[in-house]
Amino acid sequence: EAASQYEFRIYNTGEGYDQTFVRNTYILQLKWNNNVAPPLVNGYTYNVEVRAMVSGVWGSFCPSTCTITIDNGMERPDALMEQATGNTSLWPNPVRDGQVTLAIDGLSTGSGADAEQQITVDVQDLFGKRVFAQEFSNSGERFTTILQLPGDIASGVYLVNITVNGESTVQRLSIVR
Repeated sequence: EAASQYEFRIYNTGEGYDQTFVRNTYILQLKWNNNVAPPLVNGYTYNVEVRAMVSGVWGSFCPSTCTITIDNGMERPDALMEQATGNTSLWPNPVRDGQVTLAIDGLSTGSGADAEQQITVDVQDLFGKRVFAQEFSNSGERFTTILQLPGDIASGVYLVNITVNGESTVQRLSIVR
């Protein structure tokens, strides 16, 4: 059964910011005014937790927390959000046939172009249940692979946790059957 609501908790303990938003969609646009909640501050980093309501019952917050850094700098209007893991792309999204391409560009090569990177991919449903996990080794600034998700994976929204040498990022992935 699909989720009917999503709860987003955005917080920065050091700055005393802790706000919760409930939406009927898995998308939360980060543009609100003081009438809704205190605005996010340029240059600050916030933690984001998400949980879903299914059949009228709230699930637990996903075990993985992602971070966002607010960058309202005018000098970067077309910038992509870069993580420590590089620029991460998943496509197609939504996925219909169980195959999704993962590409990471701009990986840190550490002590040289041949430095080894350990990459793990962990796909979880919105209740935190792992549905897919795989590990890879890579060297160089770019990594690309095709992930073959389980054939019995249900339609819905999943969180893809991508970790490169201990630095993580989270991407959202939709499955349509």
